[in-house]
Amino acid sequence: MRRFIILITLLFICTSCSQEANFDSPVYSGSKLKIGIVGDKPKIREKNISFIQLSMEDILRKKFKNLDSVFITKSYLKEAAKPQYAKIYLQSPIPFIFIESEKVYLAFIDDQLSYEDAHTIKSGDYLVGFYKDTYFGLGLHNNIKNEKTIQDCYSRLFVILERFKNTGKIIIN
Repeated sequence: MRRFIILITLLFICTSCSQEANFDSPVYSGSKLKIGIVGDKPKIREKNISFIQLSMEDILRKKFKNLDSVFITKSYLKEAAKPQYAKIYLQSPIPFIFIESEKVYLAFIDDQLSYEDAHTIKSGDYLVGFYKDTYFGLGLHNNIKNEKTIQDCYSRLFVILERFKNTGKIIIN
């Protein structure tokens, strides 16, 4: 009886794990996107995405106008939330994406609010985007952080960025 219970428990665990790993995660196959990145490039599955390395100084100098979006990685978020950048994000002709932010988007667009003082994200969003007056967030599948769920999150983001490139609007389905 004891072996039977152990066997059933192991089967349940294996089944649960395989269901998590087998979710539908289409790879973005749309038009080419050119993305500026402050920090390390993410590991993505797509071949039609090119990353252009930027610094926070480049952001201040607005050297991102020929790009489809700018990503700012976790290690630069505190600097990205400094007051001198808020107006740049608010007036940007392209969306800014803040990767793995623990704070709400207001940390970046409110020049009176520091990263440390901003509210913590409760939604579980992995990617936080902002364009003009539109905020959007994308979470990981079942809030599980692994290579597949992160790559899936980026693939969904690329669809949003392609729609933006074609329409000038943030459209999330």
